[in-house]
Amino acid sequence: MLVLILLGALLASLIIWTKYNNSYWERRGVPGPKPWPLVGNIGSHLMGRCTLGEAMREIYKKYEGYPFVGMFRATQPVLLVRDPNLANHILTKNFSSFRNNEIAVDKKSNILIGHNPFVLKDQEWKDTRHMLTPGMTSGKMKNLFPLLQDIACTLVKFIENHPTAASDGIETRELTKRFTLDNVAKTAFGVDGKAFESYDDISDFNKLVDQFLKPGTFQSILIALTQIFPGIVKLASISIVKPEVEGKLIEIISEVLNHRRENNVEARDYLQFLIELSKAKHFGDTEITAHASTFFLDGYETSSLTLTFLLFNLAQNPEYQIKIREEIKKYELENNGQLTYDALHEMPLLNACLYESLRVTPGVDVLTKQCNEPFQYTATTSDFKKLTVELTPGDVVVLPYAMTTEDPKYFENPKRFMPERMFSKDSFIKGTFHPFSDGPRGCIGRRFAILQIKLGTVSVLKHFELSVSPKMKQPMTYIPYHIFNEPKGGFWIKYKQITK
Repeated sequence: MLVLILLGALLASLIIWTKYNNSYWERRGVPGPKPWPLVGNIGSHLMGRCTLGEAMREIYKKYEGYPFVGMFRATQPVLLVRDPNLANHILTKNFSSFRNNEIAVDKKSNILIGHNPFVLKDQEWKDTRHMLTPGMTSGKMKNLFPLLQDIACTLVKFIENHPTAASDGIETRELTKRFTLDNVAKTAFGVDGKAFESYDDISDFNKLVDQFLKPGTFQSILIALTQIFPGIVKLASISIVKPEVEGKLIEIISEVLNHRRENNVEARDYLQFLIELSKAKHFGDTEITAHASTFFLDGYETSSLTLTFLLFNLAQNPEYQIKIREEIKKYELENNGQLTYDALHEMPLLNACLYESLRVTPGVDVLTKQCNEPFQYTATTSDFKKLTVELTPGDVVVLPYAMTTEDPKYFENPKRFMPERMFSKDSFIKGTFHPFSDGPRGCIGRRFAILQIKLGTVSVLKHFELSVSPKMKQPMTYIPYHIFNEPKGGFWIKYKQITK
């Protein structure tokens, strides 16, 4: 009898709490869809019918004319931002009120990821970013350029000799991951990733990385869950990266460090920057590995996906392949037949195609921020209802990057790949287009990402004509439980060698 009473009391408490929690935005006078118990407004995502971003996209569309929408990500109340001016306040103008990203990581359980500036907060984030930024300057990228050029040549040879490149095509997501893996392995870890040694298998280093990044593994699912329950990692002290993987990465770095110290070897790579930094800041091999892993994680997965989307968009729009090849020839003629680091960054059409690809096929749909100081906002433009929201510390805001970039209010023919619109990015309304985030917490690895994406694109287009393979599943749909927009069935692109 006592057990039944306790169960009844527990159930009643749960019902009362759910009703109170689900009225969070209603009590604040913020409009929004009525949430379901426990699943909130993302039931379709939790049931595997769509990605989290797609579930939020439906709400974004439904509340046309509202500057913001109060919704529930499962049981967590979050504010979906629709007004670009509010997004701009959050990222730049009122940065101090939203200085932290939402996800929290327990550093003791996550030695490597716990040092990533993306998850660090407050002064610790500020100090770490200030410490690492000198390693990401344009000058440092110029030092890395020759290393990346060698790997780009290996990429081209790999495609040239691939048995199905011109027939069925190549699964390009895996192809670009080989490229970015070798890039970051060489520059951040000082080792050869050996990503292009086999067509049928991947290298040991690649297998090590895939243990926590490959879709379907426990770690990848856990990372995806942090989008819905960001406190789960901190609260339960869960390891996002397997301890044995962390241990192996630390071992690899230690071997490289010992070799360089014993033989007085100095390289012009990011790892050397960290070695010099460790001497000034007095930290050891574990911290060096952690900061190298930050560079690795940021430069491997997201850069690969961005490069893949760019090649896919160019395969669908071959007229831009021709124009970029003409641009390549122009800049090579101006630089004695060489495509220099500076020339690569001066190419206007290549740059426009990259940014248009980031707009039309973003790798992620949303960015979440946490309110750190009391904040009030009232919509002021005629595009939105004049509503006011008051946010308190702990409140979560969702910036719907992929929704504003496909909104016809801000981009004409938003579904169409039109690189010309990117020739004057300053004409865009602030808060509608921020592919590398914006403000003080903008992507620290942006320069490296852009460098390897442009270099990979130019190297491929110089030697191959791209077309979409019949093996590509279209229309493209995404894997529901993945932190990135990963298409089901992969990216299949055909590579026809250009004969001179």
